[in-house]
Amino acid sequence: MKILIIGLGSIGQRHLRNIKKLNIKCQIYAIRKKSTTPLLSNNNKPLKGDIKKKYSIIFLKNLDELIKKKIKLDCAFVCTPSSFHVQQLIWLIKNNINSFVEKPLGSSLNKIKELEVLLKKKNKIITMVGFQLRFNPIIMYLKNILQKKHYIGNLLSVHIHHGEHIKDFHPYEDYRISYAANKSLGGGVILTQIHEIDYLLHLFKDYRFEKIQSISSKVSNLDIDVEDVLSANFLLKKNQHKILCSMHLNFYERPKKRKIYLIGEKGSIKVCLNSQKISIFKKDNKIIKKFKFKKNDIFMKELNFFISKIKSKRKISDNLNLFNGIKTLRFAINLKNSLFIK
Repeated sequence: MKILIIGLGSIGQRHLRNIKKLNIKCQIYAIRKKSTTPLLSNNNKPLKGDIKKKYSIIFLKNLDELIKKKIKLDCAFVCTPSSFHVQQLIWLIKNNINSFVEKPLGSSLNKIKELEVLLKKKNKIITMVGFQLRFNPIIMYLKNILQKKHYIGNLLSVHIHHGEHIKDFHPYEDYRISYAANKSLGGGVILTQIHEIDYLLHLFKDYRFEKIQSISSKVSNLDIDVEDVLSANFLLKKNQHKILCSMHLNFYERPKKRKIYLIGEKGSIKVCLNSQKISIFKKDNKIIKKFKFKKNDIFMKELNFFISKIKSKRKISDNLNLFNGIKTLRFAINLKNSLFIK
C-alpha cells in the first residue's frame, strides 16, 4: 500500500505509529509544513531520533508532487490544523484519493457545499472522519442499552460534560501555538471537543433537535483568541417523546472530567469516559459495568476499520464518512454562532 500522511503533529504521528503496528507492507509518504512537533512516543512524550529514518518516510513538498512523480496512493490521512482540512480534501477527492480526515472536518462552512457536490460526483471514493469515540466500547455499549427501554424506561433528560485543561493536551509544546488555541487554525472548545457533539447526534440520530440554545465565551485568563467554554441546551423530540439535553464543554478544568448522565422514568445511567465505567441505577438495584482498554486501542480499531474498507474497496456508510463529518460540523458551527459573548 502507498499511504500519505499530511501533517505530523501528535495525531499524525499516532496514525503513523498505528499504521506500522498493522504490519502491512506499505510505503509512507508525508507532507509537513512545519517541524515543530518532535518525534513522539505512544504517550506523546518527546523522543530522540529522526522521524524520517525511524519510519522510512518519503517526504513531499506539496500535494502537486504526487502528480509530478506519478505516485498512485491507496489513501491519505489529513492531520493538519482543521482550517486546512476542507481545501486539502477537495484536492484529494478531485484526484480520486481515498481520504481519512481528523476531526473536525473544518473550521467553518466555507467550501462545504463544494465538497458536498464533489462527494456526490466522486461517489466511489472511500472517506472517513476521525471520530474515534464511535469505536469506544463505552459509547457502543451505551448506544445498545439506550435502544432497550426496559433499562431505565423512557429517557427524560441527558447531561454531557467534558472539561479538560488546554495546557494538558500536549505537554511537549506551548499551548498558545496549538491549533486549539488559535482562531486562524480552527481552534476553540466547540470544534476541539466536537466528539461530544458527534456522539450526541449518533446516540440520538432518530430524534429531531427542535430547539437549540447556546452560550459560548472566553472566561479564563488563558492566552487564546477563541472560546474556552460552551453551555448549550437542546430539546430532542421523537413523535410525542421529548428529551431535554444539556452540554458543557471547557478548556480550563482540572482534574479533567468527561461524563454523561442520563435520567429515565425508571432509573438513571452514569457514564464516566475517564474511569471507563457505566453505572445503571434502577429502583434499589445498581449495576456497574467496568471497561478496560488503552486510549490507543480505539484508534487502532478505527484504523483497522478504515484500512479494511480500502483493501476491500467497500464504501463507508454515511454514518461515519465525510457526509457525517459535514452534518456534525454544521451542528457545531450553529452552536458557535448561536450566542458568543466577548
